Amino acid sequence: MVYIEAKDGWHRHPFTIASTPADRHLRVTVKALGDYTSRLRELLEPGMPAVVGGPHGRFSHAKGGGDQVWIAGGVGVAPFLSWMRALDEHPVPGRVDLYYAFSGGPAPFAEELVAIADGRDGVRTHLVDSRADGRLTADRILADTGVPGSRLSVFLCGPEPMLRDLQRQLRAAGVRWHRIHREYFDWR
Repeated sequence: MVYIEAKDGWHRHPFTIASTPADRHLRVTVKALGDYTSRLRELLEPGMPAVVGGPHGRFSHAKGGGDQVWIAGGVGVAPFLSWMRALDEHPVPGRVDLYYAFSGGPAPFAEELVAIADGRDGVRTHLVDSRADGRLTADRILADTGVPGSRLSVFLCGPEPMLRDLQRQLRAAGVRWHRIHREYFDWR
């Protein structure tokens, strides 16, 4: 939770951390979707006070097994940015396949994610432009990874309809329910 003193007073909003635990600066990734986030550029200036509460939640790849699939949809890439940036300090015991689904145009952070993966054995980034490639499916994931669903740990973050559909497909493909982990972008 970030509390920010803006030009019109104090605001609070939940954001997902995109920096690593070792970074000296806290980074969050914001998509201008709602009334508040679409006005951030006009409300904030460098040096304005902020207070950070948290982190909250339990979304961590440490809960997964050796072969992991990370699925990001749009701004849901934020936690995976943090995880990819921190692979040296917090490695995954097996292979990682990161799927980053976006809809047309250049995908923010795609070049960085591809560069991180290119420098590591066992880490692959799959960019999925849903306008050009169609929607990401569990069948595609299983075909790309070559790993049976029963051996995968899956982590998802993105739009609710996408995640709900993929969860259903992954369960039907043999991924155990306790090996499917989600980051929620809502107040609970």
